[in-house]
Amino acid sequence: MVQHLTVARIAEGLDVSWNTANDAVLAEGKRVLINDLGRFEGVTTIGVDEHVWRHTRKGDKYVTVIIDLTGPRTGNGPARLLDMVEGRSKSVFATWLAERDQAWRDAVEVVAMDGFTGFKTATSEELLTRSR
Repeated sequence: MVQHLTVARIAEGLDVSWNTANDAVLAEGKRVLINDLGRFEGVTTIGVDEHVWRHTRKGDKYVTVIIDLTGPRTGNGPARLLDMVEGRSKSVFATWLAERDQAWRDAVEVVAMDGFTGFKTATSEELLTRSR
């Protein structure tokens, strides 16, 4: 969020703890990216994958990352982050999809994903079954 610096470098530059810097980076990221509902406009292609977010013993170490791939697919722009949701399961992705309105789900033509069957099942149940 801040010139692509690591949290450790930000903490060092501001002379604060890593946790303080991380809290600020997450809050700013949420303000700039996640709270911008305009990021969902014009989405026809999404990518979904899991990512190891936490390298500690506490809490879920995975997040589900949802990316707008419309731009790269159509040749009209870059990929854009839509959301990151704690956890990695069919339920996590299905819930995220169900939270989008029907018109948005109907506009999604392609979902790119790895071989994780939970994402495939969530896509089938939330985009294909409910929209038709």
